[in-house]
Amino acid sequence: MAKDHQQETAPTAVAAVVTRDGMPALGAIIEGVYRLDRVIGEGAMGIVYLAHDLRLERDVALKVIHPSYVQTPDAASRFLYEARTMARVRHENVVEIYAFGNHAGSPYFVMEYVPGPHVEKILRTRRDPMSIDEGLGLLEQVCRGVSAIHAAGTVHRDLKWTNVIVGPGFRVAVTDLGLARVLDRPAHELLESFSGTPAYMAPEVVTGRPLPVSMHARADVYSLGVMTFELFTLRLPFISDDSDEMMKLHVNEPPPIPSELRPELPAAFDAVILKALSKDPADRYPSVAALREALLAAREESQRARRQARVLIADDDADFAKLAADLVRHALPSAEVEVVADGSAALAACDERSFALAIIDLDMPGMNGIELTAALRGEAKTRRMPILVATATGGAPDWRLLSSLGADGFVVKPVDTLAFVAQVRRALPST
Repeated sequence: MAKDHQQETAPTAVAAVVTRDGMPALGAIIEGVYRLDRVIGEGAMGIVYLAHDLRLERDVALKVIHPSYVQTPDAASRFLYEARTMARVRHENVVEIYAFGNHAGSPYFVMEYVPGPHVEKILRTRRDPMSIDEGLGLLEQVCRGVSAIHAAGTVHRDLKWTNVIVGPGFRVAVTDLGLARVLDRPAHELLESFSGTPAYMAPEVVTGRPLPVSMHARADVYSLGVMTFELFTLRLPFISDDSDEMMKLHVNEPPPIPSELRPELPAAFDAVILKALSKDPADRYPSVAALREALLAAREESQRARRQARVLIADDDADFAKLAADLVRHALPSAEVEVVADGSAALAACDERSFALAIIDLDMPGMNGIELTAALRGEAKTRRMPILVATATGGAPDWRLLSSLGADGFVVKPVDTLAFVAQVRRALPST
């Protein structure tokens, strides 16, 4: 659904069956069964009402095509097509359709009402991207629903977060199949140009490139790649206020690397997302199920890398270095910990080996923590390595300088052990 509406209270008596613009009035009873209580959304072709099924005593969602489309045979047939398409699918992660009919010349269909917000609304309220586990909890259910749509011989063709609802019990449901297409028998078929939402549209849909029917579902794989990118970075891969320009970007421009926009995103997810966003559908995952498996494999790879992390501790205070090493092993039981006594030794160690995290003292002989942080951030190998700086004497000016150089955290000695363990875990790529 394209936009939300504020809740409206249904009148106790119905003054008119339709409103001034020809849509059914709130409180109207459709075919003696469905009472329209409030508007819950509006899409390109119709309005969705929260209705009450008086016969079965349950809430339903009732979508009515807008009167301006009724006189257009193509639009009216597409509306019926949406109902038939949805009726082909039976899956817990796809909104179920119950009935189809016609009211005052406007076709409508009745579908399952899933109470809850669409995901785009959730994302708009967030200041930080979702954690990996939270995001994969959404994506796995979306992929299962879209796989069911494909198994029914259908391509959704308008996947986006406004068409994904999160209901009670974290049930995720895909809806709005208004642009779906059933895969018919011909070996080749032209995908319609300009069908879908430009921000999520696959390049071959933009260009109308002829493809074998067996490749059509990969347009949905591309859209899911855009959605995954957005979920984990809180922005789209391509940004433009102009729809034509947006579509050209999808066709011609490479997407940004997700982890460069969100450094804490494990690099294992970059390859998965970018493969889903391949310009050529032949280079994408062959199915949504394959994309889902790749996302889960990336999560496992990132967890394994975290469990086997190598951590560098640079501190000339032997007692603190030993305490920090013990706490790191508590935070990351399988981690390999290396301890050095000064900044020059730390820099040399980073030249020779790769580390997942560096914990360095601010005040060390030779090269201090500020100089070491600047040196590490100047090398491509350590540019994104998390750095925590420990100090017993530094203050706010030191932290401002370290932060500007790229340090990720400030540890005050003597340390709060629980806070230190939590900080170490947060510093590594989240899972």
